[in-house]
Amino acid sequence: MRVEANKDYSFDEDQYLFKYIDLHKLIYFLNSEKLFFSPLSYFDDPLEGISKKILFESHINEEHAGNAEENEKNKIFQDDEKKEHYRDYLERVQQRLFASCWFLGIRESLAMWESYSNDDSVALRFKPAELCNIMINRFVDIDEKNFTVMVHGRVEYFKLAPFDPDDVSLKNSGHKYAGFLKDLSYKHEEEFRFLLMQANQNEQYEFYEFSPGSLKELNFDIIAHPAMEDWKFKNIFNILKNSGLENDLMKSEIPTRKQIFKTT
Repeated sequence: MRVEANKDYSFDEDQYLFKYIDLHKLIYFLNSEKLFFSPLSYFDDPLEGISKKILFESHINEEHAGNAEENEKNKIFQDDEKKEHYRDYLERVQQRLFASCWFLGIRESLAMWESYSNDDSVALRFKPAELCNIMINRFVDIDEKNFTVMVHGRVEYFKLAPFDPDDVSLKNSGHKYAGFLKDLSYKHEEEFRFLLMQANQNEQYEFYEFSPGSLKELNFDIIAHPAMEDWKFKNIFNILKNSGLENDLMKSEIPTRKQIFKTT
């Protein structure tokens, strides 16, 4: 499979890639030794997969719409016909792009814990360069007729909704592929993304599974939710012990009120 970077990127020495997952996805990861790539149509953001070209094209269409629709300016979708056109476009794009999404940061993110998990959840933590090398090297060797390209890179955040056509940073962003632009309201996600492009849309997939290799040979941590109860932590420890991964489990470094003030 062809593998490309969306644009140049680099990592700081103290950064990690985190994936926040629930208990069922952890069990699946342990049993199958595979990671999910989900279609962008599964995500909450309705603008997933939008490109700079479409953003500016839709803005030009709005300007030509006339004074009668002046109050509708700066919206990505306008009248019913244009709304249907862009909705259909995004729907097609979102169904053929599959993403594995990671939070890039120095420490755990409380916002990400609260948005994408519950008290029973965990986070997988990898060093960025190591995970990227695994992804790149393994995808290069994959011969997959329905998926032709794997693109990797950082998601960037701009004023997309409402759209700001005067944003110079967006104009000069230099993205090669769709799927790496999001609105500023998602900035807390600090997302690094691996993106698969489906060539044959005649087949529908709920997800794509990727094997990063034997888990025992990977260098990663499993971090328990900050509010996870001790007995649940021990349960996960025992589950990991069956796979020889118990030493990869660690408690969250985010303190809770209960820990600090000994409340019940």
